[in-house]
Amino acid sequence: MSSNKDNSNLNIKEDISAETAENKSKIREFGNKLYDFISKAGEMFFLALMKLVTLFVHGILYCIAAFLRGFDRVKKYLVRFFKSVWKVISAPFVRYFKAFKVGSAELSREKRENGAKASFGAFVKFIGRAIFGKRGLAVTLFNYALPVVSCIFLFNIISYATNQTYAIKLTVNGNFVGYIDDETVYSDAEQMLQERINYTGASTDVVTFTNTFEVDMVGYGSTLSTYQVTDRMLQLLDKQIEYGFGVYIGDAYYGTLLDNKKTESALNGLLEKYRTDNPKESVVFEKEIEFVPGLYLSESFINEDSLISLLTSNRKVAAYYTVVEGDSPSTIVSKTGLSYEELARLNPGFNERTRVYVGDKFMITQEEPYLNVIITREEQYNEEIPYDTEYVTTNKRFKGDNLITVPGVNGDSAVVANVSYINGVEVARSVLSRVTLKAPVTRIIAKGTMERPTISANATTTEAGKLIWPLPQGVGTISYGWGGYPGHTGQDILAPYGTPIFAGDSGVVTTIYYEENANYLSCNGGYGNLVVITHDNGMQTYYAHCSAIADIYVGQRVTAGEHIAFVGSTGRSYGNHLHIEVHVNGHKVPPEPYLPL
Repeated sequence: MSSNKDNSNLNIKEDISAETAENKSKIREFGNKLYDFISKAGEMFFLALMKLVTLFVHGILYCIAAFLRGFDRVKKYLVRFFKSVWKVISAPFVRYFKAFKVGSAELSREKRENGAKASFGAFVKFIGRAIFGKRGLAVTLFNYALPVVSCIFLFNIISYATNQTYAIKLTVNGNFVGYIDDETVYSDAEQMLQERINYTGASTDVVTFTNTFEVDMVGYGSTLSTYQVTDRMLQLLDKQIEYGFGVYIGDAYYGTLLDNKKTESALNGLLEKYRTDNPKESVVFEKEIEFVPGLYLSESFINEDSLISLLTSNRKVAAYYTVVEGDSPSTIVSKTGLSYEELARLNPGFNERTRVYVGDKFMITQEEPYLNVIITREEQYNEEIPYDTEYVTTNKRFKGDNLITVPGVNGDSAVVANVSYINGVEVARSVLSRVTLKAPVTRIIAKGTMERPTISANATTTEAGKLIWPLPQGVGTISYGWGGYPGHTGQDILAPYGTPIFAGDSGVVTTIYYEENANYLSCNGGYGNLVVITHDNGMQTYYAHCSAIADIYVGQRVTAGEHIAFVGSTGRSYGNHLHIEVHVNGHKVPPEPYLPL
């Protein structure tokens, strides 16, 4: 019995051992299959990834090459550049791919030589080195990601820092008021608070505060304005306050309104009186008018109708009247609109017998709006362009004599300007553009260089085409002019016998006639002794009835003011005088337009 039982236990142990060995074999076979599957899956994943990346890069390069087709040199450098970039980027991944291929081969050899168990351990070690080794995938990805993450982090730090502002923490009488940009905000608020308390001048109370300043970093837009600080400080006072609209004109506080709509409407109506149809026009008050909402003392509230009446009224201001030519006490009264009594109060001693002189100033009063209005509008107008003067030299005039060879002519320009007025009186003009419509003509004056003879006329400055006075300065009286009597075709100038006669302009002596020439007397109407000069512009001048001819000859060139003859009464004449004629294009013309007045 005992022997059979032992045999039975032995058989059971053998069966268990066989079953255990079979299970181990199955586990080992499963591990080998799992290892093969992971190896093949990893290899296929890297192959697919490399294919996709390669196709993507080739696609980009193809697009770039197509875009740059025809630019072979540029395309070649770009392709080379992108290939270099791609080589640098893909090098680690190519290295991992090759390493996995080599590692797969080594793991297969390890499996064949040492079994699946040893190959599985080698596989785990290989994966660890490939991912977490010194040149592993994790390190490579970290090297690529670190600069990007650092840039993002730095950008966020800079953004945060720039969105922070440093401000002054204000504490008044131990109470935190808020943050301000600088200490002037507090000082302005303190002054504004004092104005709100004493705006009527009835009170001279001075409110004092104890303040402390600390620098602190706050978020953007966290600081208070002067008005906000004033409101918060006002709340610290033991006074009755209400919400309203403080009226500020320039730097002055005029009181507080419960509502400002009616006042704003009245002020807009005041500006409307000055507006025109000019689209480029600005009409504003000289001083800025603000209605500042906030907290104000109850006693500072004023009547809106009274404020409107004040702001739309006129006021009298001091001014001065300057005496001009023809003024007298009565004209000053008439021009200023003030009575003798009113002027006497401003200017003690003024009356109807007061002697006034040009330039004297008398104090007056005049009305102007309580609120000055500035009107700025764009205006278009024409403006004269003054001509320039240029000086040249000429040997056809004596020294000290000038000849205007080209008269100056002013030009014309179209001007666009912003013109500013205060209460209708111009105070400023800013030119925006100026377009020349007609260019000015430069006046050219020729200065004589010839030495002046002993007897000559001072031609000073004359204009081209005009004559100088043909007798000494201040000598000669005009008698008969053109048509003074029938057949008279010149200008008679009475002068004493023997007075020197001068050439009216530079030119050449073309004719000299003497009284004893009988043919001349019979053919030319009794000119007597005559000198004819042909000038450079083709005009001719005749000098008749001369008592004698100076030392000149036909063909001689003479200068304006040069001595050519003497006054007399030869020929058909009835007294000593110079008869001067002007011939233009062979025809006699009135000489008056050519002679100086």
